[in-house]
Amino acid sequence: MTYKEFKQKVKKAYPEANISFTTNGAQYMATVEGHLVLYTNAGSDAIYGMMNGVSIGRCLGIE
Repeated sequence: MTYKEFKQKVKKAYPEANISFTTNGAQYMATVEGHLVLYTNAGSDAIYGMMNGVSIGRCLGIE
């Protein structure tokens, strides 16, 4: 997925949340309210998450 698609999916999943987005070109990241971090690699359709530094695995509800 593209960075634009990633941002759209995260914004749709958390419409009221304060979200910051970053990318280094190879990985896309979104920090939701400072506790939940969602990320994916460029070219991947899977979105993964970490809550307070603990992996929560693939985020199927967002995809």
